[in-house]
Amino acid sequence: MQASKETSYEDFEPLCKWRRDQNCDKLEVHLQGFKRQQLKIQIHSSGILEISGERLMEEGKSKRTISRFRKEFPISEDYQRTQIHAKFYNGILHLVMPKQIPTISAAADENNDGKASSSGTSYLTCLMKNKNMALEIMVLAISLAIVGAYVKKYCQCSLQ
Repeated sequence: MQASKETSYEDFEPLCKWRRDQNCDKLEVHLQGFKRQQLKIQIHSSGILEISGERLMEEGKSKRTISRFRKEFPISEDYQRTQIHAKFYNGILHLVMPKQIPTISAAADENNDGKASSSGTSYLTCLMKNKNMALEIMVLAISLAIVGAYVKKYCQCSLQ
């Protein structure tokens, strides 16, 4: 009959680097010495991304030591959760989290007071509204200039 080995755990905090881009965010988790099979990545229905892993550090006749970690990150609604993907190479876990693509239909989400609703108005919609407003102002200014020129040329007004 073989005696059971004593197991001790060494918890550690891996180095994590975030890179934020316009279309997606990227997370690098540095895990030197780990293999892909020793890692576990889950996205919980509560919106939490959980990354964990365990690996055997050393094993003796009566004792073994396991190195482990666990990281949790809240994932906002801004991400396309079904499109998040991960790659592990050279001891670094790379996660790519694409952001939701803003749509012009977000303009329909505005309240009567002009403020964005909880779903928000996309940057593209705001930009389009600003262009439309600028175009309307330009048309108004040109119209006023034409009317002014007409009045000056054809009206016999005397200014004193």
